[in-house]
Amino acid sequence: MSETTAGKGLQVPLSWISSLRILLGVMFLTTWLSNFSKGFYTPDGLVVFFTDVFPQSANALTWYADFINIVIIPIRGAFAPFQLIGEFLLGLFLLIGILTPLTSFFAGIFILNTFLATFGHDWPWSYALILGILVVVFFTKAGRSLGVDAWILRTRGNPRVPFLW
Repeated sequence: MSETTAGKGLQVPLSWISSLRILLGVMFLTTWLSNFSKGFYTPDGLVVFFTDVFPQSANALTWYADFINIVIIPIRGAFAPFQLIGEFLLGLFLLIGILTPLTSFFAGIFILNTFLATFGHDWPWSYALILGILVVVFFTKAGRSLGVDAWILRTRGNPRVPFLW
């Protein structure tokens, strides 16, 4: 019998929730590839992203637009490679199901920041839907089915630090 989510009442096989995790991994990686091909992971590309694609001058959240303009843009030389590597690893880790709770937590922070940076340009429910799925992936430890976390659990047991795998 397959592993199921904890709780009383209806039980859903973890493999179904893992399919959502895999879908999010594919979403992150295809977005990463698109952004990479457009040059957004370079210092100059980051400026284009925040001034032309999602102009912070049009962001209704002026406090967040100020954060982008005062903090992120001046350190774009360091931030662009961090974004390149970080976004790729989030997608890869979700896809293969490694350190899934930790990865889904950081993916949630990333999506929340993306929502704030693009506020008023995109449909807000698309971000809410992604965040909702990431919360489910976090609490169900969805990497324990169809993921590397299942192998880690079998070989190492439960982690000492909760929600690591």
